[in-house]
Order: sequence, then structure tokens, then C-alpha cells
Amino acid sequence: MMRKSSLLCGAAVVFAIAACSDATGVPSDLSQAELNQLASDMDAVATLTPTDFGGGAFSVNVGESGSAAVSAPVNFSNTFSISKPCPKGGTVALAGTTSGTGDAATHSLNVETIATRTDASCAFQTKHGVVTITGNPNIQYDGKLNIVNGAFSGLQTQTHKGSFTWARGEFSETCAVDLASSWDPATHTVKVAGTFCGVNVDVTRTRNN
Repeated sequence: MMRKSSLLCGAAVVFAIAACSDATGVPSDLSQAELNQLASDMDAVATLTPTDFGGGAFSVNVGESGSAAVSAPVNFSNTFSISKPCPKGGTVALAGTTSGTGDAATHSLNVETIATRTDASCAFQTKHGVVTITGNPNIQYDGKLNIVNGAFSGLQTQTHKGSFTWARGEFSETCAVDLASSWDPATHTVKVAGTFCGVNVDVTRTRNN
């Protein structure tokens, strides 16, 4: 009787493992470590800089001492659309409006960007293989930049809110995302925190520029 019970328990364990993996042993879900990494990587690939909006977007050439000066800051509001490559293939597109104030005399810029992020098979490496992200249909993005005297000043922030569909091998799932990140140019650190696929994430990474 004891041997029969042991066999039944062993079979139950094998069945449970098989239900969570495919024939190659790849998990059907993402671990906490993979979710942390994926949240950080998704945030990083959407990081915007002044050059992403085009040279004509602002009346300021940040960091160029020979740029023409103006007598007062200039307010602006422009639409933009850009596409960025993802680490393992696919693209992420951001389209929306960027507005703020630029001052060529002081090489300063204060800007907020509100955009729609659309991932198209945007692929990232994880511990158990490549994960591709596709918009469901998309994610709302809000980013803020502040540059004073040609250098980033204070925390530079961005948020992602919405949902996406991820796939790895035969498995796929739709996830909600509500992330906020901040980059501190003084310490070169990025902090990403929030909820990601129903799990709390909190990641700190290094970014030099």
C-alpha cells in the first residue's frame, strides 16, 4: 500500500511539472527574476532623448556653445513618431506629442512627452529563451526630460501603463503593466518599479547616459 501511494505521489509531481512546461522544459510562465528583467528591459528600450524628436523640434541645441541664442525661452508643442529596434528583433514605436520650453541661450530644455507605445514582436532575451512582446493593443507612455546648461538635471522620469501580449515558444499570455521609472544622472542609476503581469517589480540598474 505504501509503495502504491508513493507511485501515485510521484506521478502527481511529474504531471504537475509537465503542466507548467513544454517538451523542452521551458516554463509556461515567467519567474520573478524574468519579470524583473523584462520590466527593466522594456523600460530601457523606450528611453527617449532630445534627438529622438528631431533637430527641428526645439529652438535649442543642447550642449553646443556656438548655437544661436534667443532673448527668452521658447515654448513649443510638436507631434512626433519614431521606431526603435529591440534587442533580439522586432521594433517598438512611439508616437505622440512632446511639449515644453527650450532656451538656446542657456542650453536648457524642459519637456514632457505623452505618446502611444506599440510593440511589434519586440524581442528580449530571458533565462529560458527569447520573449516577444506585442501590443494589446498598446501602452501609454509619459516621459519627462529636464536639461540645464547642456546637462541632465534632476531625476528624468517615464511611465508605462496599459497591456501587452508576450510569447515564448508555444506559450503566450496577456499582461497588464503599470510601471514608473526614474534615472538619476548624478548616480547613473535607473529605478524601475510598479506592477508587471500581476507581480510587483522593483529593479535598479546602471545607465551611463
